[in-house]
Amino acid sequence: MSGTHSKSTGKPAHLILGAAAGYTPDKIRLFVQSLQAVGFRGRLVLFVYASQMADVPAMVHARAPSLDVEFVRIRGIREHSKFVRSCYKRLFSVVPAEQVPRLKRRMLRFQGMPHVTRYFHYEEYLARHPGFSHVLLSDVRDVVFQDDPFHGVGEGLHLGMETPSLTLATEPFDRDWLLDAYGPAMLDRIGDRQVSCSGVTLGDMASMTTYIRQILRETLDLPFRKMKTRIYDQAFHNKLLHCGELATAHLCQPLVSRIATLGCMKPEDFVLTGDGQLLNRDGNVAPIVHQYDRHPVLVDAFEARMPA
Repeated sequence: MSGTHSKSTGKPAHLILGAAAGYTPDKIRLFVQSLQAVGFRGRLVLFVYASQMADVPAMVHARAPSLDVEFVRIRGIREHSKFVRSCYKRLFSVVPAEQVPRLKRRMLRFQGMPHVTRYFHYEEYLARHPGFSHVLLSDVRDVVFQDDPFHGVGEGLHLGMETPSLTLATEPFDRDWLLDAYGPAMLDRIGDRQVSCSGVTLGDMASMTTYIRQILRETLDLPFRKMKTRIYDQAFHNKLLHCGELATAHLCQPLVSRIATLGCMKPEDFVLTGDGQLLNRDGNVAPIVHQYDRHPVLVDAFEARMPA
């Protein structure tokens, strides 16, 4: 893992980690542009492939020149040609991964789905940079900021919740993930609980370090042959939350907290200001807006506020 800085502003207290591997610059433009617009003064780290080390930094420098950004090059099977990927897969298929835990970890870090492999990169970065007070793990394709995401944040984890009208048993994707990862017994145990989205998670450094290790523990407990093709991070996230395995957890309900997770909500739930900001129900802006891209009215509003 290697990286370059776009700008250094001393030793910031707040850190945002985002996996941008495989995304073209236009897919993450609103993310970085909105982060600069709210006056963020911490550090943003974007994990990218070698092929992105020119275009993505160029876009960030142009659209968000005041941000302190580090671009960390990562390696993964998806940056290679189809032929090379098939060679790696054939090689890995004959390696006794379950008998050598360290090897299994390295293989999964390389071949696993990006939803899962990002936690290996997060863990490594935090181990090498322990000086931050709070950390935000964030999707980058479908997140915009309307205020500093760390403003007023305290201890523990802050978890984005989906609409209360859906449960782990009634939301089809979450149901399938939970069943495939843990089986019917776990679905019976926590299926009636509200879905928490793993795409945006915020916490103090100690809580976040523990959380990432817990996610990786769940990842490595399952067979490599399964985990190399699965995106179970949200199943792990909800299992840890609803089985009481997380420390202090603050549930951030949509439109009443710092995280507005909107994918399964209805357009009539949204109140926008005249200049295109999304309001929480108390009339204040929602600092972190997640899954806005599912709603054309929000895409249009945010694009109008931050044109290309």
